[in-house]
Amino acid sequence: MKKILSVIMLGVAMFTFAQDKVINYNQLPQNSQQFVNKYFGAKQVGSVLLDDDFFSKEYKVYLANGTKVEFDGDGSWKEVDGNRNTIPTGFVPAKITNYVKRSFPNTKIIKIEKDNNSIEAKLNNGLEVKFDRNGNFVKIDD
Repeated sequence: MKKILSVIMLGVAMFTFAQDKVINYNQLPQNSQQFVNKYFGAKQVGSVLLDDDFFSKEYKVYLANGTKVEFDGDGSWKEVDGNRNTIPTGFVPAKITNYVKRSFPNTKIIKIEKDNNSIEAKLNNGLEVKFDRNGNFVKIDD
């Protein structure tokens, strides 16, 4: 009975500590701050959240225009979501921006997300274009 109670208490504790916590902009990793400053400007930051669960950290930066930028624990960008608005693309691999410009000349990237194996760009025409980690085209989802 004690073991079962201990496991339940551990689960509750992990859930309790896995909540988003508001932090100051200067508490972001340095490379995250540099990314925001370069592509959006620090004055545009509305709020910053730290999602610190038992196994990993993630930072979420919400900008005044509704854009959300997510960073992993080491401060590298994971996702930039313009909330249906065009996002800057200076950080996007050139192969991806070139493919989008060439294949969809009248569209803009409104969201981009990367994981260990792929990068997915959502365009303002509703298409989602998937690339491998090196920026090579893989497929289109609609």
